[in-house]
Amino acid sequence: MTYASPALRRNPQEVSEHFIKLVHARIAEVSGWKYIFERIPAFKDACAKAPSQVPCPFTGAGKSKFRFRQKDLYTGCAIHNDFPVNEFCDGIDVLAKYYELSKTQTCKKILSDFFGMDLHAPLTDADIENERRYKSAVRATETLDREEVAKRMRKLDVMYHYTGEIKPNTPVALYLRNRGISRLLSHLPKDLGFNNRIYYWDKDKQKSIIYPGMIAIYRDTRGRPLTIHRTYVDKNGDKAPVENPKLMMKPPADMTGGSIQLFDPHYDSGSSTWTLGVAEGIENALSVVEATSTPCWAASSAWCLENVTVPDFLLPPPDVKSINFYIWADKDIANSQGTRAGIEAAQRLQSRMVEFLAKRYPASKLTIEVFEPAQDIPDGKKGIDWND
Repeated sequence: MTYASPALRRNPQEVSEHFIKLVHARIAEVSGWKYIFERIPAFKDACAKAPSQVPCPFTGAGKSKFRFRQKDLYTGCAIHNDFPVNEFCDGIDVLAKYYELSKTQTCKKILSDFFGMDLHAPLTDADIENERRYKSAVRATETLDREEVAKRMRKLDVMYHYTGEIKPNTPVALYLRNRGISRLLSHLPKDLGFNNRIYYWDKDKQKSIIYPGMIAIYRDTRGRPLTIHRTYVDKNGDKAPVENPKLMMKPPADMTGGSIQLFDPHYDSGSSTWTLGVAEGIENALSVVEATSTPCWAASSAWCLENVTVPDFLLPPPDVKSINFYIWADKDIANSQGTRAGIEAAQRLQSRMVEFLAKRYPASKLTIEVFEPAQDIPDGKKGIDWND
């Protein structure tokens, strides 16, 4: 049996899912992503030396930027020290960054370049079975053993235990004030805090350095605390002079769909209107709240933004009349392939939320909009956001 070809699918999300399934089916046939990566010069070293760190395959920079763990040679997942923890959870994510293409375009390139496939070919029963085998194998590698989960939980508990509120004149309060956040300083959300002693591992100096920093709780799709985002600052309220001043701690479970849920959605019972916004960075989200007085969450990255899920208990009541969901996108310069990560992630989230909310609230008026900064990107900068 065969299934509809992508030409018959009008929804871009369905087209993307079709090609992702085809890629995963082919990957299962060749026993994992190593088949692809070892055929691309930029990734040969990472394959051969896994799990050791190697220079960045995208830019060639650094000595210890990127690595595959042994299990990643099947799943395609990768770790890059300059990106959030879950940025590269699939080989498609890695190659989309490498080729500077969308996920759909990347899938097409993989299928044509490495498997010689006709891109109009439909899914077959064999493809469906191969994709099922691939997903099953990936799930098996994603499960953390109890010891590793306990280790990550202990580290998170220690970080949380020594974190307090952001008081005036602390380095984090100075940092936020330097970023234009002033009105909110007297009533910051409870999921933001200040820790005066956060260790940062300096790979070049091969030693730990202690900095103060802003702590943010990253919650899962059910609203439960999952992990912690750290922003390292100096005593004057500037970003710490380190290579990666913003880092996510290793989560004890899957981060997909989670976010830094700074303020609860606003529900006006008089007009029966529910409102929530989401941006990429914490500073962006706080700037939105500062300027508009509407609640806004921080996703922490473009990948996390497109996957944001609102926990059920924070969704509007069934009889809500109006729903406002605002996505505050970063404005990026297009890469050589014309891809703009920030706005494209925002548009994918918009499409998903339109479909989800329209199905769940068919009688409600939906306003689901993407906003992008109006000003031009200054020369020499890769992009701007709502905190610029």
